[in-house]
Amino acid sequence: MQKITFFYLHYCPYCRKAEQAFEELKQENPAYGAVEIDAYEETEHPDVVSRYDFYYAPTLYVGKEKIYEAHPGDDYGTIKAHVKKALEAALA
Repeated sequence: MQKITFFYLHYCPYCRKAEQAFEELKQENPAYGAVEIDAYEETEHPDVVSRYDFYYAPTLYVGKEKIYEAHPGDDYGTIKAHVKKALEAALA
């Protein structure tokens, strides 16, 4: 099992949707609860952020592979689908 690296911003509405999706998906599938998630608030961890290539938050990596980088206008369904994809990749 791999871990997910999750980059977010406190004030970002898309990031809050990603956090909500993580919680909902863990309730829907308890196996997702076993996935380790390293969450980094971008402004608090610039040393970690500088090692990754992304612009928008939230961004999800499994290992060194970028699984999702938000785009302005992404709706909750889109975000949740990508969070699920990251959880599935981490379990594989």
